[in-house]
Parts: sequence; structure tokens; C-alpha cells
Amino acid sequence: MSEHPPFFAALDYGTGGAKCAIFDAGGRCRAVARESWTYTHAPFQLEGVSRGYSFDPDAFWAAVSRCARDALAASGLDATAIAGIGTTAQRLGAVFLDASGKEIYAGPNMDGRGFEGALEIMERVDMERAIQISGHWPPFIFSLARLLWFRKCPEHPTVANALTLNDWLTYRLTGEIVSEPSNACESLLLDVSTRRWSREIIERFALDERILPPVVEPGTRVGAVNAQAAAATGFAVGTPVFAGGGDTQCALLGSDVVDVGAAGAVLGTTTPVMVVTDHPELDLTGKLWTGCHVLADRWTFESNAGDTGTAYEWLVGLLGLEGGDALARAEELVAALPPEPQTAVSFAGPQVFDLATFNPNRPLALLYRYPLFTERPTRACFLRGFMENVACAIRANLEQLESARGVPVSSLTLSGGMTRSPALRASFARILRTPLLISEEPNATALGAAVLAAAGLGTYPSIAAAAAAMVRRHPLEPDLAHDSAYQERYARWRELYATLKDLSV
Repeated sequence: MSEHPPFFAALDYGTGGAKCAIFDAGGRCRAVARESWTYTHAPFQLEGVSRGYSFDPDAFWAAVSRCARDALAASGLDATAIAGIGTTAQRLGAVFLDASGKEIYAGPNMDGRGFEGALEIMERVDMERAIQISGHWPPFIFSLARLLWFRKCPEHPTVANALTLNDWLTYRLTGEIVSEPSNACESLLLDVSTRRWSREIIERFALDERILPPVVEPGTRVGAVNAQAAAATGFAVGTPVFAGGGDTQCALLGSDVVDVGAAGAVLGTTTPVMVVTDHPELDLTGKLWTGCHVLADRWTFESNAGDTGTAYEWLVGLLGLEGGDALARAEELVAALPPEPQTAVSFAGPQVFDLATFNPNRPLALLYRYPLFTERPTRACFLRGFMENVACAIRANLEQLESARGVPVSSLTLSGGMTRSPALRASFARILRTPLLISEEPNATALGAAVLAAAGLGTYPSIAAAAAAMVRRHPLEPDLAHDSAYQERYARWRELYATLKDLSV
């Protein structure tokens, strides 16, 4: 495999763990290291629906640092070969600093402790106005809600800076405090149109605007690795660090989904489905989200297929497949099935995005015919059913976006770890009807952060040019051998999904 210096490192704060990947200037991955992590339950619970979650910033930074050291070691490169570093992280997480720069709050995307603050937001801002400003609703897990909750508690220290999680990684690397629009737009604090903090929100909630960092565009050089970070990560002191982006937007970039009208589905813990636009397109019904892409002249219009990666791992374990080869064994079981639709239909995780009528008590289901004297569904049938569930949910979410925009998408690029599954790709080819592309780099999110670093360094003249040079995709041809049967299956899935959506358990 040919390699092209310089090399770029990406630090990735994921929902399930840390990652560091090193890429050459051609976008080829030289090394990657991962480490899993778990969160601490914080003392908050709402009727069994929402829970509080926190993380130890020192412990999590140590995990990120170990990944950096392991990736450097695996690459065989000297630290000085790394020409630039980009960061990316899960959306909707936050870190608050005090005046000394110490972390006083650290919460991942699922932290529900801002519930009280969300109620205050809903009392003081109507949904339509909030969407016009921020592109997002409802407010329960956004940084604004957590800030309002945090300042109401007398035992909490004063917040000096509010950071997103990729801002926090940049801060740990350089000591510099900045923000960037693609993750800041997930806070309810950013005006999605101007890509700057909203003066209206700041004044309406009497926030000290000094807690919000200066906003720079992704790919901007924000500083360099300092001595403390170098000692922890193994990177060389003075290595340039560039503003990164939210994990989904970086995955779009790392899949070259940058053209207006193109769409991407990022299959990870959840599966966001986004269309690229050249201006903020708003859904005032509250079903869909509008965000900032990592390119300064691009925005995203988002639906979301919900719980996919973790739901599949849960199902694999539930069906008795355990150990390090569990996913491979599941793949073998599904591969042995005939290509025709099987009897099991799954509704165990993936969904059609609609936060306006979100039902937290919606049942999950594995439905199948149970004839007494004929062959019954096997584990493989349930696994295939789940994969078809993912494909049906992605199609339904894409159709929801197309309906809201009144325009079909030009193509759909699939990226993320789940796309490595041949059986899942086969389900996509049978059920999805949009022209499909598959990102060849499984670490598309990290590649997107590396693309930003390469463009920031000047290796390429623009972010789009860097993506064009560093990203590879290939078409996924449709499988029409049993087309009418799979179209009927998708229609049946939509019908059953609508029925289950209105039920509660």
C-alpha cells in the first residue's frame, strides 16, 4: 500500500469509547487504536425514562491518550511525522470549566440531568422560534438545558466556559478554548443561520456570554500540542491542532458527502440520516433537525434511524452468540439463508425520527408467524429481520427528509462500522431504492477529522478538495432478484411500525 506524507492524526471521542487513527495525505489509514469506556450513573432519574450520566474527564483523557500512543506505536512513525491533528466527538455532550480551567461538569450525550432546564426553555421559548434560531427541538439533552440546571444548584461552582466534547479534546491538547459550528449547533445556543452564538438566546436566559468560546470554522488552526499533552499522548510538542467537528458531520466529510442534495447515513451506535443543503432548511413541525456541516457554506437536514449498533449487539447476545467472534458467527448464520424474505420482522431498535411525538414507552418487537406444524423461525431469521429493520428504517427516514424538502436526494452514502457486514449490505441492496455508495474507510468519522487537518495545514486548497483526494467510495448495486417481495415487505414494515408506534408498554 503506497503512502503519502505528511500524516494526520484524528482523536475521536465516541459514545462507546476512544479512538485515534493516523492517515496519510491520500486518506489511507496507517494505524488505528481503540479503547472502550463506560459512564457513571449520576443521581437523577425521571420515571425510569431519563437517567443522569457523567464521566471522569481525567480518566477519559487518559484513555484518549493511550489510544494516541498505541496508534503512534502501531504506525511505526516518529511523532514528528504527524503534521496535524483533528478532533471529532459525539454530538450533544458537554464539558463545563471553572475559572481555573478545571472540569466541573462532564456529561455525554445521554445525560438527562438538564430536564429541569429543558422545562424552563419550553416555558420561555416556543417551539417554532427555537427551531428558527437553533434548528433543533425539543430541548431536553442540549447544553442550554444543562447550563440552566447547573446554575440553579447552589452547590455547583460558577461556569467559566461551556465546551462541546471535540472542543474539550482540543482544549486538552492545546489549552486553547474555542468552539466550531458543527457541534455547537447541537447546543440550542447557536444561531444555525449565522453560525454564531445567538444573541437572543443569551439575553433571554441571562447568560454570561463570556462562557461561550469564540467560534471558528472547522479546519482552522487553533493551537499546537503543549508539553503536558505531548507527555500524555506521545505527540510532539508544537504539532498543529485544527478545529474538528461533530462525529456525524465528520463522517459525512470522511465519506465525501459534501455536495448539495447528497445524503449520508452513518451507521454507528445510532444511525443519523442527513441531506446536505446550501442554506438552513427548517422543519417547523419539530420532527427533523437542521445543523451546520463542517464546510462553511453547507448545512445538514437530519432524520435519524435511532438505536442500531448497540441494539444489534444486544440482539446477538440475546440469541446466545457471545465472545469475540459473536458478530462473525451471526454473519455466517445469516449468509446461509436463502435470499427470499424470511418470516421474522424486527422492530428492535431502529425507528423513524419524530421527536415531536416521541414515545419513550414504545414497545420493541420481533414478530413472526408461528405455525404449529411447519418450520419455525431460527436465530438466523431473527438476525436477518433486524438487518432488514435497519434498511427499512434508513429508507423511511430518507423518505421523510425527501418529503419535507420536496426534492429527492441524488445519492445515499453509507458509512460506519456496520457497513462492514456483507449481510447488512445485502439488505440495503434489496430494500433501499436510492442510488447507493459505500464508504471504503470504516473509520469515516476519524478520516473526516484528518481531512480537516489536511485542509487546515494547506496540503489541499480547500476542505472539499481534501475530501475528494482522501476519500474513496464504491457503488452498491441494487439486488432486484426478489424485488416485488421486498417492496411488499417494506410496505408491511411501515404498516406494522405505525401500529407499534402508538402502543405503550
